[in-house]
Amino acid sequence: MPETDYIIEIKGINKAFGGVNALKDINLNIKRGTCHAIVGENGAGKSTLMKILTGVVKKDTGAVLYNGRDVNINSILQAEEMGIAIIPQELSFVSYFTVAENIFYGEEPTRKVKTFIDWKKLFKECEEQLNELKINLPVKAKASELNVSDQQMMVIARVLSKKADIIIMDEPTARLGHEEVQELLDYIKYLQSLGKTIIYISHRLEEIFAVCDTVTIMRDGQVIDTLPIGDLDNDKLINMMVNRNTKIDIEVERDSNIGDVVLSIEHLNKKGVLKDVSFYVRKGEILGMFGLVGAGRTEAIRAVLGIDKCDSAKIVLEGKQVKFRNIGQAFDAGIVLVPEERRKQGILPNTPIYKNISLGCLENFERFGLINKKKEYEYAKESADMLNVACSSIKQTVGSLSGGNQQKVVISKYINRNVKVFILDEPTRGIDVGAKEQIYHVIEGLAKKGMAVIVVSSEIPELQRICDRICVMSEGKMTSEISRKEFIDSDKILRNAIGI
Repeated sequence: MPETDYIIEIKGINKAFGGVNALKDINLNIKRGTCHAIVGENGAGKSTLMKILTGVVKKDTGAVLYNGRDVNINSILQAEEMGIAIIPQELSFVSYFTVAENIFYGEEPTRKVKTFIDWKKLFKECEEQLNELKINLPVKAKASELNVSDQQMMVIARVLSKKADIIIMDEPTARLGHEEVQELLDYIKYLQSLGKTIIYISHRLEEIFAVCDTVTIMRDGQVIDTLPIGDLDNDKLINMMVNRNTKIDIEVERDSNIGDVVLSIEHLNKKGVLKDVSFYVRKGEILGMFGLVGAGRTEAIRAVLGIDKCDSAKIVLEGKQVKFRNIGQAFDAGIVLVPEERRKQGILPNTPIYKNISLGCLENFERFGLINKKKEYEYAKESADMLNVACSSIKQTVGSLSGGNQQKVVISKYINRNVKVFILDEPTRGIDVGAKEQIYHVIEGLAKKGMAVIVVSSEIPELQRICDRICVMSEGKMTSEISRKEFIDSDKILRNAIGI
């Protein structure tokens, strides 16, 4: 018999990344056999906590007790061997393997010669296990042939085949239809009847009220409270997730001179991802795009810029209908994207600052096949100075700069070019509070120069701070457009993002 009612006890866990606190003194107990929801806005710390619980990320301080015993979990494999498994939002499987191969991956029954799989036995044992788990899947079908719901059930079957006692589900219904969602919720109740413990992470409050026994609310890397589901309703839960008094004070009206529409998108569609999305941005305007995990914000931007294909869309730039087949064409037309993953996609960290800034326009300094180094350097220095990049010299490598200054370098690459639309995806992620304010001033400066600016962000206060309008997305659809005068109420923004 277990010594405690709690299968997991988290005591005083802290975690920081690059000086930014992701988790602060987390204390959380999870009862065995329950479905325990963990909710919070984007960036609240939910995913980081789950990564610690599954060994993906190491905690800085604190303890995790599993069945009353202090444990150190160093890898997903170790977590699974202990009985803790995660079903991530982005499902992990081998698409060209059969259902049976995916479920028994690494543990396939073999013939006398161990290098040969016993296929007959594999399919037979898989069918028996699926019957026992009450999961109906064709064991010989390729994983790529299954719909999303069946792919998810295949991953669940693989987890259960490893005898997991704790199953973490991270946004499990983000890509499912209504009927498929209900089937999954029913199956979660079945798993509870078997004594399994479910940790359920979702922004869909109706699901939480349908299957969860207990809810933990996180905000800004901290646990705000843990309450029985019966003590909560939609209003109370949203208020606890947002707090900030739900109504924040907008200090002053943004000093902006907004002109005509520069870029408009109408009826943007992509099967299973985007549904009739329409929005526009005007000269000198900062447009915010907000949504929770899986809302489709970044996917919409990528489709507009030609990075990903879409099924249909009408894109008009300065009064002319356009279609971009790749991001190079969008850039040539005057649309710039500052990506979320700046270290992977926005900079060359081991290269000097000035090289990063000048790299995309070397033709301006070239003559007879040779680069005029003096002009290149002067151009880069002027761009860096305009954004107050803090460095000892622009010959310093970008990777040695702080996150805020790295972001300034990314933006400075375009500051002296003919940019019509500036799109920034999560521009302050991983940046400390002081540097955030500097980036906000930079973004406001872009708008003052007459550029149309789109800011994609997961942080409501950030969008409230700098934007003229906010477009809110939920489940691939645009649910509302909120003006600066209206969006002082955080509740309203979050409700539209949740879809209630």
